[in-house]
Amino acid sequence: MLLILTTSYCWTVNVLEEICFKKSMQVFRLNFDRYCDYKFLFRDDQFEIINAQGVILHSHEITHVVSYKARLPIEEAFPADIQIQDAKWVRSTLNYIVYCIERWAIQHSCLKLWTPYECLYPKSFQMDIAKKYFSVPPYNIHWGFLMESKDVIVKSLIARPFDNKGFLFAKVRDVNSLSPKYPWLTQEVADGNRDATVLYINGKIHTFQFAEERNKLTDWRVTQGTDKNRWVAWNADLNFKNKVRAYMTELGLKFGRLDFIIGGEAPQFLEVNPCGQFGWLDDEEQELHQEVANAIFEPSSIITL
Repeated sequence: MLLILTTSYCWTVNVLEEICFKKSMQVFRLNFDRYCDYKFLFRDDQFEIINAQGVILHSHEITHVVSYKARLPIEEAFPADIQIQDAKWVRSTLNYIVYCIERWAIQHSCLKLWTPYECLYPKSFQMDIAKKYFSVPPYNIHWGFLMESKDVIVKSLIARPFDNKGFLFAKVRDVNSLSPKYPWLTQEVADGNRDATVLYINGKIHTFQFAEERNKLTDWRVTQGTDKNRWVAWNADLNFKNKVRAYMTELGLKFGRLDFIIGGEAPQFLEVNPCGQFGWLDDEEQELHQEVANAIFEPSSIITL
């Protein structure tokens, strides 16, 4: 039995669930944004879950667990039909319970592919280790310091919007134009003219590049949901792929989406997302999702601490 910890609106899990059903693999999905649709009891290192259809899952039946986008943003509203008080407290508590189940799965050697401990991989650590394998543009994390005046890329350390729901996409700014009252991640402009991304699935590597050169586009994410968000194959050489594999092995990650800038002398490493989205890279045959589904059931994709 595969237990999937996720949310009801996760399109990637929808596809993975369908693939597993076609392979006659038993799946139980726990959507934390719809937690009221379930009954849940955890005691004495065992738990059981009952879904809205009355299906009962006992922990001793579980052979594999994956956690993909299971964390609930604190400000995100529950569905309109779930009327509760203290919603932020509930979401925080549910996120804690996600950790409880993930830790249980690690103890029982059945947590697969996606690490629950993204906090162990801050960008500073990622870039420090990446220097062994790739070119990494110099960066600073700072506030209050007077820096040498020059144009840099301003980036967000976290995937979280501002209070006004706006989001900090990567932008070119003079470093001394930034308010000293706020914490910043700034990085020297990478040598290159095109975004590239690498999907790493338990040792297998897929490489893609943005269809158009960067020019004034400093963050391809602003094209999401438009016909400008087009990615094509990137024929990266074997030496580069071996470096990706060595880097991910050193980090201990079984999955990740790595971002680079290419077109210069060498690929410039930006970051790795240990639970990165990848659906927009897949083809009509859903080959990447098929590979992810297969990887979940490979013995080598077990997550350890």
